[in-house]
Amino acid sequence: MSRKVSIQTLADQLGLSKYAVSRALSGKTGVSESTRARVLELARALGYRQNIPGSASHTANTNKAHAIEPPFALICMNQLNRGEPHYWQRVLSGIISGCNEQGWHHVIVSPSLDLPGKEISPEKAIAPHLDWTRCAGIIVMGAFPHTVLQTLVQTGHPMILVDHQEPLLNCDTISHDNLEAGITAARYLLSKQCRRIGLITDDGRAASFAQRKIGIELALNHFHTEAREEVGFQAWNVGYENGEWVNKLADTIERLPAEERPDAWIGANDDIALQWMHKLQQIGLSAPKDCLVIGIDNVYTAATSSPPLTTVHLCKEELGQRAVEALKRRIERPGTPKETVMLSTTLIPRDSA
Repeated sequence: MSRKVSIQTLADQLGLSKYAVSRALSGKTGVSESTRARVLELARALGYRQNIPGSASHTANTNKAHAIEPPFALICMNQLNRGEPHYWQRVLSGIISGCNEQGWHHVIVSPSLDLPGKEISPEKAIAPHLDWTRCAGIIVMGAFPHTVLQTLVQTGHPMILVDHQEPLLNCDTISHDNLEAGITAARYLLSKQCRRIGLITDDGRAASFAQRKIGIELALNHFHTEAREEVGFQAWNVGYENGEWVNKLADTIERLPAEERPDAWIGANDDIALQWMHKLQQIGLSAPKDCLVIGIDNVYTAATSSPPLTTVHLCKEELGQRAVEALKRRIERPGTPKETVMLSTTLIPRDSA
């Protein structure tokens, strides 16, 4: 009987991954105690004795097991985000902390946008230097082209998307509620009697920017319907990575009559809001005297700017930790429907608004 029962047999009957069953049988971390109990109960019932805790084979192999390297979470992070300290590095810190709690190592890769064709395996296309048998799962940070995400899915490992949604892939997603962030920023400015609101964004940069813009528009439209009061709104789409946008937009605003200039500004993120607030000061418009300025993210420098920036707080470290929790859940329950988890946002009022 024991020769016919494999880890795959147990995994299929329990609806678990081979990884989860293997961890449970070997007494290692990475699975819940209830899952471990289910695996051991079925293993004994079917006559699987190869590595059940307490059995002779398990005792004989204990020292060998200690020498085996622990599993790792593969973290995919594009090169642009790897150099960004205020947001993505903090999310990464949360992921690493979560991996440590699970007893997992972590490996960070930046998959090429020009992946080779089908002549090699997806594992070799993504990271040929890794021992993929130790990979617990994949955590993808931010946006990647669909072709890259498809290649990652084809490895067969569970995958979690962080702050990026891809409806065509059957993957769990952990994200901030960017729609709520936009609504929060707009409603706060409306409560301050602002009626000409300008948004500075970069439509092509990230889905999160687009979602925040939609949230702002929803809040403004709802106010207009409820209060029957005119609210002026204009979005300026800038090349965020190109620092020239600040001077170009300043030239545009200086040419506007004073009564047509926004009395409040929203930056699609804190960095945009901070750059713009400082530029406004250079052209003689100070916050909050002449206009209000608000950002979204709550980066460290928002609290130390002059004046301190009002912002919408996003839980960056928590986002990373929740991604690891989602990966652990997917390992233990591979057949359950995919989940989209949204972390709520919080307004942080400061002197700029």
